[in-house]
Amino acid sequence: MHITLSFAGFEEKIIYVFIFIAVVLLIRYLISWFVSTLRQRGLISASTKSMLIRILDLLVIIVVILGVVESVTASLTPYIVVIALGIMLFVLFYYEIREFTAFITIQLQRYARGTWIEVHLPGQIKPLRGRIVEIEPFNSVLEDLYGNRVYMANSVLVKALIREYTPCVSMRISIDQPENITLDDMLQLIKEAVRGTPFRMDESRVPINSIGGNRLTFTLRLIPLSTPVRSSDLYKMMRKISNMLSRYNPYIEIIER
Repeated sequence: MHITLSFAGFEEKIIYVFIFIAVVLLIRYLISWFVSTLRQRGLISASTKSMLIRILDLLVIIVVILGVVESVTASLTPYIVVIALGIMLFVLFYYEIREFTAFITIQLQRYARGTWIEVHLPGQIKPLRGRIVEIEPFNSVLEDLYGNRVYMANSVLVKALIREYTPCVSMRISIDQPENITLDDMLQLIKEAVRGTPFRMDESRVPINSIGGNRLTFTLRLIPLSTPVRSSDLYKMMRKISNMLSRYNPYIEIIER
């Protein structure tokens, strides 16, 4: 009789273990499907999906082992051990956990590779501008117009104010202003000079900085057709503009690099 009851209890434990494993695997499947859906929609990268799946599989293995041990031994010791290890690992790898959490947040914000962003960091007056080259688990890489790279911790990037922008080279041009010529005439000459260079003139925004003493000063925005911008191309384009406006005694200055 005693043997029969023990066997029945063992069967119940086996059934419980199988049900527990089935539920865990179902949850794993649903989470994996959700992550795959995010990847298909372009919300996360392939590397992020792969890392999340690996972490998910690791958690599934730990949970299954805990559940089986607890069912067989009817002891809470495995849970206590895992909680203690979890706290220790959290303390030891706090930086990595924080940066990886920020990494997931950045992925969900749809900042894909190649996107040009303007980053306003707390306490900094001048924003950081660049193209997103890489979004890695612990840091992101930005590249400016001239190919200079900046490595930023993901947690810093998440806390910053970010907006997309169009990369451009800004020039301040000062010229003599005869009475018989207008700013539009000047812009037409500059447009002719820019034609054939790896730049495009932004005609939608040409702010006038000053006018007086027969001198006109305005800001010209040039959008590069490709990046990074080479100094030689920039120099040739400035020389062409200077030659085109040579009769007006031009002074050209790069005001944003």
